[in-house]
This record gives sequence, C-alpha cells and structure tokens, in this order.
Amino acid sequence: MPAPPAYLDECIDRPIAEALRERGFDSLTALEVGRGEDSDDEQLQHATALGRVLLTYNRWDFRRLHAACLETGRHHAGIIIIPQLPPVSRRQIRAAMMLDWLGTVGDPRSRLFQWNDLQQLLLSGFRLPGYSDADVDVAVGRSGDASSDRP
Repeated sequence: MPAPPAYLDECIDRPIAEALRERGFDSLTALEVGRGEDSDDEQLQHATALGRVLLTYNRWDFRRLHAACLETGRHHAGIIIIPQLPPVSRRQIRAAMMLDWLGTVGDPRSRLFQWNDLQQLLLSGFRLPGYSDADVDVAVGRSGDASSDRP
C-alpha cells in the first residue's frame, strides 16, 4: 500500500515539504493553500476534507483533538506527530519514514501516529524498504545527516 497523501500544518518547516516531494510523496502545506492562520481543529478538518493525513510537530493540541474525535465519534484522516528536534535532516527523514510506515499499517483514518511508535520498531530491527542503515541512524538520532546513498 502506498504512503497516504499528507497535509503539513503551518508549523512544519518548508524544507520538510520540499524533501517529501523530492522523495515522491504527495504533500500539501497549510501555508500553500492559504490556511496558515486556521486553528488546529480547522487544520484537522481541512486535512480530513482533502483525505490527507495531517503531519505536525504540535503533539499537545493534536493529541487532545484526536481524543476529542474519539470521544465524540468524529472521524479524521489520520494524524502524524514528529518531534521538532534539530537537525532538519532528522525531521526530513522522520517525516518520510512515518509516511512510508503508514503505507504498511493499513488505513490511517482516525488514528494517531507518533514518532516514538516507529522509532521503537526501528530500534528492534524493523526496516522500511528504500531506507539505508545510515538513514535509520539519522532518524533515531545516532547520526546527524541523512545519507545520500539511498537506493
């Protein structure tokens, strides 16, 4: 199953969106569609209306919104939360890996995915196709820069 299309909220850096597109991901940013001033709930609703999983650094608010959706029976297209830790190469590879991972776990709708979920799998030896050991080292914080020797 391919990675789902992504909607990046306003806090995601432009280099992340560019790196995802360079890797072939279907990604759209809140700023590109003129929704940078929308509330987090509006961002989630818009991503859902577009059928796109929302990618964010904002764990507190989106965890809360996810819980509210579950409590009220409201659905969303999926939420991915990655940490906003430097360097940018780590955020780029983490975002890409999370999207590719979602392509392996089935329907992302109304589910919350956090980096730690995938990181634990990677540390246990799980590997995603198309990522080198050097990429995994960057993603889990054992190295600073992503490799350029990806297949």
